[in-house]
Amino acid sequence: MVKQKHHTARNQTFKAHKNGIRKPKNHRYKSTKGLDPKFLRNQRFAKKYNKKNPVAAKAE
Repeated sequence: MVKQKHHTARNQTFKAHKNGIRKPKNHRYKSTKGLDPKFLRNQRFAKKYNKKNPVAAKAE
């Protein structure tokens, strides 16, 4: 009698492709819930003071 059945991947790819292997959906904005508060605070200030085009801002 066999002590151990050796592993086989025989039917696994068939099962996986039956409904199609799909990539996870990409979301535009990743949730910041549960992130480091120090990082979030710094990120807030970075966004606040990050000017798009300082040359165009001076011309106006």
